[in-house]
Amino acid sequence: MFRKWLGLTVTDCEVIKFSKKLNIYPIFKNGRSSLTIHAAAKNLPIFKNKEISGLGDITIYIRDPLERFMSGVHTFFYLEHLELNKENLKKIENFEFVNRHFVPQSFWLLHLYKFYRGDVILKDVNEIYELVPLREGPWSNNPTPWTPLSVWEKEQIKMIDYKKFVEIDYNVLNKYIGKKIKLSIIVREIKDALS
Repeated sequence: MFRKWLGLTVTDCEVIKFSKKLNIYPIFKNGRSSLTIHAAAKNLPIFKNKEISGLGDITIYIRDPLERFMSGVHTFFYLEHLELNKENLKKIENFEFVNRHFVPQSFWLLHLYKFYRGDVILKDVNEIYELVPLREGPWSNNPTPWTPLSVWEKEQIKMIDYKKFVEIDYNVLNKYIGKKIKLSIIVREIKDALS
């Protein structure tokens, strides 16, 4: 299962330079669309892969893992034009469907670690509102009408064994929100949790 998740992190690793002292690593379903659209509108520099290694502290916005998982599953079905039903949810549970929108946030930190070894500052995702008033999402450039995640859909998603998608984030990431820490310490804990 973890190998399939790691397969999602073969894309470019990007960090947005919001200001002289603010570098942000956007994670899918954690305001990434809003951050990248804002960066493009303001012509903010985006550093990729090896360019990231020389940056100062990097801020990473973390979302409640279960909330993010449910929202990510919903987004995945929307973008892939799939019906949210028991059969398709079972495919997520069994790792037949894997997607960057609901892979644990921890895996995106492993992706960043390929290119960056410095300090990170983890913040609650709601703090993005202070930076970017605009709320965009993956639906912004999609012709299919967007419908918000319903209570019924949340209940359906919670029927699968979702714990394996959220436990690592609850156990490792949540305790560092609001703190500055070496990325290597978090990565070591993530790898220990996966072994």
